[in-house]
Amino acid sequence: MSASAEPTALRLGGPPLFELPLDALPEAPAADWLAQHLHPQELARWSAYGLPKRRREWLAGRLCAKAALRALLAPAPPPHAALRIEPDAAGRPRTPGHALHLSISHSRRRAVAAAAALPLGIDTESHEALGAASLEALLTPAEVALTARHFGCGEAAARTLLWCLKEARFKCQGRGGFVGQALAWRLRAWSRDDQPRWADAGAWPAPPPGCRWEVRLRLDAQEACVLVRACRQNSFHNNPDHESRASCMPTA
Repeated sequence: MSASAEPTALRLGGPPLFELPLDALPEAPAADWLAQHLHPQELARWSAYGLPKRRREWLAGRLCAKAALRALLAPAPPPHAALRIEPDAAGRPRTPGHALHLSISHSRRRAVAAAAALPLGIDTESHEALGAASLEALLTPAEVALTARHFGCGEAAARTLLWCLKEARFKCQGRGGFVGQALAWRLRAWSRDDQPRWADAGAWPAPPPGCRWEVRLRLDAQEACVLVRACRQNSFHNNPDHESRASCMPTA
């Protein structure tokens, strides 16, 4: 397995966040490499997937998640194979033995994952994967137009960004139905520091005590990635590791 199959850090600021292009993984990774990176129960689950595409997506997500967990558990992180990631009762990824929050997502091109001590959610998607007609109920034309104006992007990119925003926020909560909650979350404005403002503030659930919700995002010509996380009230928003929005915007 080449070094290109190892996740790399994604600079959005905040908690450990890693990404891995799906095409960096071969369809049939070496058995010894898999044994070094997957817990035996994870290896059994990976083997149970019949489609090579699904195997690659699942494996890329697990590798990113373990990279994020190991970064969070530094300076003495456990070996990859000792970290077992499994869904909890609500379907959210968790690691037994560690009281940490974990979120995983993948687009048609890459997988991403983040880990933190406080609730968080991440979502990524390719612009061409989201058709306008299928999203009309969840993303209103007004929300799309407002987002396109704020970020200076096309409607396809704006739809993808909004979809990822609502998906990432739902992952923070991890309960209830996504569609009903996404319908209740109607965007009213974007702040100057790219934080969403909602028409009904009560529809956006309260953060943990002493915390606030923060949104980090990346938007380029092919896809969007949004991280929603709870952070302490006194944390500094303008993290020097936060990639500049202006440097990664699509041209259309």
